[in-house]
Formats: sequence, structure tokens, C-alpha cells
Amino acid sequence: MDGANYLQQLRYMVLPHLGRSVAVVVMIELIFLLSVFAEIFTTTGGGPGDASTNVAFLIFKQALLNFDAGVASAGALFAVVLANIAAAFLIRLVGKSLD
Repeated sequence: MDGANYLQQLRYMVLPHLGRSVAVVVMIELIFLLSVFAEIFTTTGGGPGDASTNVAFLIFKQALLNFDAGVASAGALFAVVLANIAAAFLIRLVGKSLD
């Protein structure tokens, strides 16, 4: 690392070593954000408008407030598929960096 400036040290030394940790944190936070419902429901009720609506609250809103079970089940399927794709991608990223 003789003669490397700070940005080169960051790019070639620090970021590769933080890759696994960052991938695990991103995966855990993504799953957490997909499952947050109670906080939104109790504090804002999804409003004003749809400003604080996430996927879980949108599924609830479609199923129980709009009485549209078909759209709600499609949204739930989308949420599960999205979480699985993100988890598979991040697990492969972590597994690749273990070699």
C-alpha cells in the first residue's frame, strides 16, 4: 500500500473487508422493513394520503379496508418473492466473498 492515497486504501482494503457485514445488515434491515406494520398503523395510519405506507400496510389496507382480498393476496405474494430474491442475492454475495 506504499503510495496509495486514502481513496485507494478505502476502495481496495476497507470496502472488500466490510462486504460481508454490509450484506448481512442490508438483508436484515430489508426483512425488517418489509415486516413493519404496527408502528405505521398506530402512529400515522398510513397517512397523510399514502406517504408512510409500506408493503405490509398496503396489504392490510387492501384486504381489510377496501375488502379486496385478491389484490391483497397478490401483494403478499409479491412481498414474499421480493424478500426471497433479495435474501438469495445477498446470501450469494456473502458466500462469494467467503472463498
